[in-house]
Amino acid sequence: MLRASAMGAQFVVTPELTISGYGFRDLIGTDWIAEQQAALFAWAADLTRRASVFLVLGTPEADRHLFNSMILFAPDGARLGHHRKIMVLKIGSESWSTAGDRATTIAVDGIGRLGLFVCADMYSRRLVDETAAQGVDLLVSSAAWAPGHHGPNGEWERASLDTGRPVLVCNRTGEDSMDFRGSQSVAAVGGKIASSHCSPRAAIVLVDWMPQARRLANWRVLQ
Repeated sequence: MLRASAMGAQFVVTPELTISGYGFRDLIGTDWIAEQQAALFAWAADLTRRASVFLVLGTPEADRHLFNSMILFAPDGARLGHHRKIMVLKIGSESWSTAGDRATTIAVDGIGRLGLFVCADMYSRRLVDETAAQGVDLLVSSAAWAPGHHGPNGEWERASLDTGRPVLVCNRTGEDSMDFRGSQSVAAVGGKIASSHCSPRAAIVLVDWMPQARRLANWRVLQ
């Protein structure tokens, strides 16, 4: 994030469960989520202050139940809000998490009103519609959505077409409980993929966002 900030980034999005990895439950369990949450959020707040950016952090979250969440931090370290994944898998790597119960939009100074999604949330046309109905300028998704039989199949493009708003997706890469090396991070506009990137290693993708025009431009990748 500090490198992205040094390159001019003002708003940083991380993949789904970037803190823990997607398949963490079978390796390290879930007790640590509540035990370490205060320290984790303090670390993230300090990092946003040092980088002076907005940060969307993909992380497990403990709040009476466990959630697969995106936490939005402001440049001063304050927490502006969160989105809890709604379309969670009932078995396998996500079975530890409780489903969120509402669509999420958050207004961000200088950026606009954002609709937040975690991965398969954008599979739900109903959820996309409910989010857009709250008034959004940009749809933002963290993801751990690998290609293959159950991989993405036009959901991002459809959401951009149905809502008339750009869709920005930050996807995982590397190998975890699944092989994410072919996963795409994308910008979808008007029903089409305008830009995309996949690689076996993590990369920084810089995108210019023009809030008045609601336009994404100048997609560029730093390895």
